[in-house]
Amino acid sequence: MRADTNTNKGFFVKYRYWIIIGGILLLMPPLSLLFQFSQDSNFCGTWCPRMFFSWRKGMTGGEFIIGFARSYLGVALVFGVLISTFFLGRYWCSHMCPIGGSMEVGSKIVPDFLKINFSGVPSSPVRYGYLSVYLIAPAIGIGSLCCNYCNFATVPRIFGAAFSPADLSYFFRTAGLINLGLVVVLGFLAKGGRAYCNFLCPIGALDAVSNRLGLRFGKRVTVNDAKCNACGVCAKACPTWAIEIREKARIDQLSCMPCRECEKVCTKEAIRYGRFKK
Repeated sequence: MRADTNTNKGFFVKYRYWIIIGGILLLMPPLSLLFQFSQDSNFCGTWCPRMFFSWRKGMTGGEFIIGFARSYLGVALVFGVLISTFFLGRYWCSHMCPIGGSMEVGSKIVPDFLKINFSGVPSSPVRYGYLSVYLIAPAIGIGSLCCNYCNFATVPRIFGAAFSPADLSYFFRTAGLINLGLVVVLGFLAKGGRAYCNFLCPIGALDAVSNRLGLRFGKRVTVNDAKCNACGVCAKACPTWAIEIREKARIDQLSCMPCRECEKVCTKEAIRYGRFKK
């Protein structure tokens, strides 16, 4: 597929990290500016984006619907993300999500020799295997991964630990220590900073499906085969290891988010973001 537009390296490419930092200031402690309008302080409660679509054993249909009402802002956030992704690509994940963005920005200050390269791990099987467990386990009564192992709760608590004794005490519990270890290893210490997003984020997994389903209807990052020389520079720059180098570079739309880091480094201008046709 090729792009039918010559979209240049505009605002969302040049200022991606500033946009991520803006999202962190907007949604992370100690400011949490957006949450204050609903009298919340984090992604829990009315902003929870993870629990409402999880069916627990013994739950009635009415209780399931009440879960949607209880987390109505989280519902609006998730459906807004999925709809925008269908037409524009995963801009929430690449530019606006303060959770994945925090881990990616944090990884920038870690020396390269300490970073772990997870690109050899097939992300899609791990991602959708985890999503299956996430959905099936509570439905059959094994237990829930919604709250105990939640990236949307853990990362804000890292920011809030210096200001809130409750956030600090969270990391002295077993679940808190496990979550902290996952964020550190799969986030801050991961090459690209996005291994947690690629493996263990259920919102990211659903968002990737929306991205793939909307491929023919919206804008995506793709490769112009006529210009690509398979040099591999783009694959090295990709934080989600979504690019495979064969005779030409190939982009996996189940892992790609339009961070467009690949576009920045491509000296042949073979990578573009835009509407596509065969």
